[in-house]
Amino acid sequence: MARRAHPWFRRSDGWWYVKIAGKQQKLARGRANKEAALQRWHELVLEQAANPPAESSEHTVASVIDLYLTQSKRLYVPQSYANRQHYLQLFAESHGFRLVRECLPMHVTMWLDAHTSWASDWTRSNVLRIVQRAFNWAVQQGIIKANPFRGITQRPGEARRPMTDGEFRALLRATAPKRPTGKKRSPHRRRPTAGERFRQVLFFLRYTGARPGEMANLTWNDVNLENGVIILRKHKTVRTQRTPRPRVIQLVPLVIRLLKRIRQQQGPDAKRVFLTARKTPWGKWNLGLRVRRLRKKAGLLNDVTLYGLRHHFGTQSIINGVDIKTLAELMGHTTSRMTEHYVHLAGCQKHLAAAMLQAVGARQGV
Repeated sequence: MARRAHPWFRRSDGWWYVKIAGKQQKLARGRANKEAALQRWHELVLEQAANPPAESSEHTVASVIDLYLTQSKRLYVPQSYANRQHYLQLFAESHGFRLVRECLPMHVTMWLDAHTSWASDWTRSNVLRIVQRAFNWAVQQGIIKANPFRGITQRPGEARRPMTDGEFRALLRATAPKRPTGKKRSPHRRRPTAGERFRQVLFFLRYTGARPGEMANLTWNDVNLENGVIILRKHKTVRTQRTPRPRVIQLVPLVIRLLKRIRQQQGPDAKRVFLTARKTPWGKWNLGLRVRRLRKKAGLLNDVTLYGLRHHFGTQSIINGVDIKTLAELMGHTTSRMTEHYVHLAGCQKHLAAAMLQAVGARQGV
């Protein structure tokens, strides 16, 4: 068995050294600082144990997560990567020191239970999948032999539902500011209020089916008003496509007029299409905060979300007779498998009754 390297003092430069993983490491300067050198040596040994090389057989939870995040950064767009990074870092803070071979399923389930703010089954299921995906990847890469968290189940919970027409109108009303009686607002004012800026967001999401993240990151370079399209070369699924291609969002006349009005308000030097009242980009947190405030003001349920506008677009398209493959293209899905979800969401009795008549070739009232 090879002897373990110990620190030594080098007279030529006055430093304490040690060799770890074939590389010399400086520990402390000065012969009198042996205690400090030994302390730093022990710290390096612990760091090496917590973060072994990829070919090591003694990986910790932290080292697996670190390797996964390093490799997966190129696979996900920044927003998706940041979401995974957030939850995995929380898990590493609680269990990063554990050797993978010593991990048990209860370490994940108890960790999920400890985060009481993750109240919904949907959130817990999503977090569990993120953790499991990291360790499944490590198995595929030969980094670990088995995923200790495989087989853990969590109720998927109800998917986010479509926003109704009434809820959409209620949100629009809630964005209107209170004005003194008799005071009229000039229709030619170039600087919209905070409420008006958010109304623009709501209309755009409802009539394009775009993801909130796509709206937030939209630049004028992506917009072609002459041809009535938005072309996103950087989008959620571009890195998972076998043949990467841009996401094309078709624009209806109402949205074209909306974008032209925003362009006129902003001027020719603006880069982002949608900005807050402070002229800063929209993001996940300020969008969420704005929706929560408007829900409270309008007296709406907590499951009314911006993503519900995208779900409304999908379900309404099915009800209006758009076929699955075309809808997948309109919504930016890589396959129609994701789009099939909207068939179930659109399964209201009225729609199914009309579909049955269409299926048997009958006419209404016959």
